[in-house]
Amino acid sequence: MYRYLFFDADGTLFDFDAAERRAICAMAEEEGVSLDDGHIARYQAANLSCWKDFERGQLTLDQLKRERFVRFNRESGFTFDPQRSSRRYQYHLSVQGILYKESIEVLTTLKERGYTLYLASNGIAEVQRGRIAVAQVAHFFDDIFISEEMGVQKPDVRYFETMLKKANLSASKASCLMIGDSLTSDIKGGIDSGMDTVWLNMGGRERSTLSPTYTITSLTEILDLLTLPH
Repeated sequence: MYRYLFFDADGTLFDFDAAERRAICAMAEEEGVSLDDGHIARYQAANLSCWKDFERGQLTLDQLKRERFVRFNRESGFTFDPQRSSRRYQYHLSVQGILYKESIEVLTTLKERGYTLYLASNGIAEVQRGRIAVAQVAHFFDDIFISEEMGVQKPDVRYFETMLKKANLSASKASCLMIGDSLTSDIKGGIDSGMDTVWLNMGGRERSTLSPTYTITSLTEILDLLTLPH
């Protein structure tokens, strides 16, 4: 049934939490500041809230880059310069190609089984392209779709329509599968655009009103779900 697999990047193949932690600590060190776990948690919350606002269209990507440090300063009491901190953080994040331990096995096995793979990521192109290069995984994918380069982000249906058009798969949605960890981004966008979806729920989160086609709790479970393409 499925031949074409669209993988989200962060939280699906890439360990974004680990990358984010390293990058924010490296940025702070350059400013002469040492961060503890509480500081990092507040940054992660500020960053996540900005990305949710971005998904809802309430922030542009340029606004997001600055706003996450405005919110972090407000919650932590720091006085980081938002523009400079964002630039340095982006650099440090771009060299963090940290994959989950099972990602290479899953990608390799699916390619060997004959599936065509794509990467579909919300994110900043410089950061995502850098991390993909460091992780050395670009060769697995027939194309890579990054929201900044496309001018629209998941879950906007236009992202998925553009992605499918570029992959020459607009008329083959029944053979496509969107795989990701975010209900509000990957799964909602996939459903709204008429694609079947796989929700990777590694953290035991409660399902919302959205109904993914499949739910898995570890990345390797997808190998049981996808044996060979028909």
